[in-house]
Amino acid sequence: MRHHAFVGHDCLVTNNSELLTQLKRIAQRDEVVQAWVSRHPDAALIEAFATAPEGPLSGWTLGVKDVIDTSDLPTERGSPIYSGNQPVSDAACVSIARDAGAVVIGKTVTTEFALFTPNITTNPHDPSRTPGGSSSGSAAAVADGQVRTAFGTQTVGSVIRPAAFCGVVGFKPTYDLMPLAGVATLSHALDTLGWFTNNVEDASTMFSVLTGAKTNQQLPRGRVGRYQSHQWDASALETRSLLDSSCGSLAAQGVEIVDLQPLSHLEQVFEAANTVLHYEIVRVFAWERSNHLGLISDLVQKMLLNGDKVSHEEYQSAQAVLSTARHAHAEFMAANELDALLTPSAPGEAPPIATTGDSVFNRVWTALGVPSIHLPLKQGPSGLPIGIQLVGESLCDGRLLATAALAESAFASSP
Repeated sequence: MRHHAFVGHDCLVTNNSELLTQLKRIAQRDEVVQAWVSRHPDAALIEAFATAPEGPLSGWTLGVKDVIDTSDLPTERGSPIYSGNQPVSDAACVSIARDAGAVVIGKTVTTEFALFTPNITTNPHDPSRTPGGSSSGSAAAVADGQVRTAFGTQTVGSVIRPAAFCGVVGFKPTYDLMPLAGVATLSHALDTLGWFTNNVEDASTMFSVLTGAKTNQQLPRGRVGRYQSHQWDASALETRSLLDSSCGSLAAQGVEIVDLQPLSHLEQVFEAANTVLHYEIVRVFAWERSNHLGLISDLVQKMLLNGDKVSHEEYQSAQAVLSTARHAHAEFMAANELDALLTPSAPGEAPPIATTGDSVFNRVWTALGVPSIHLPLKQGPSGLPIGIQLVGESLCDGRLLATAALAESAFASSP
């Protein structure tokens, strides 16, 4: 990693004690957590704070996943193919955040091409456990107190799952709501920008900045569905217990809990999404596969080479399944006046670091394009974070965030 050691600040003037605390934290913890690919020098960051525009993100530090372009730091996509690759411009999301006052600390570690090969980042709570993928560095940096917020991306579960394993709030908005200009493509049908924060209020502020939306326009209806998905058998006992207690906390605040069994219109979504992903990845990485196959990890090579087995007809059929399911799900949520579905974010605690973990509880919601948010709640049996996922209705991100704020407050006041 290219990084800059913490320097003394006795002769440097700054009014931002939070920044100094974060820089010290990076200096103390970077060798263990390894969340950063590259960073700006500390002195340059202090100067940047002094000259940053006034705005809703003034005083905020920002990490940027290393598949998202920055004009002042390389974007290497977790691959030696792109070592030293320096974009000439910021991605749209980075530019908007900077204009709102945020200061970019550096680029955070991603898995190779934002896929599933583990990289160097460790879980801040236990270095022998995974931080999740592919937005591993972003989630770990926020969880470890090294930065206030960080951008990630989600194609399957790359925001919600790392948020769950690292114990932070992770928010993935409605598909296609955020500009992806300057964000490296993995799957054009599924890629979505997202971000990590320590609370729902900060997640909502980020949403407002990036969209211009007023967060109080979509108020909760007071109905949440407790959803046992088709993948329910993958959930650990502590996850199931936590969902039960979460529903109790919400009910105590006057929220009506609706018990839902697996929905028939979602039954084929998981496999259809897998088909779409494999078909598109082969084509997205056509140049890398043809010109630099030897620089691609064995796991990703296998995926790229086997992806040719998905025919165009199978891809079309899978897209039709997803289109039908999206319409049916929108009708279901509206007809039942549900603010959100409450469901697992991950099977349980973070597994060993040899894997990025299972995205089994994320794929369906990403494929539907609906917004989702992870809320960290407690520690599991090994002392690692566990929490719950709230999944909203497409284009009702404001309502989901308001519901998440209500849930966060309910959980905080529960025993």
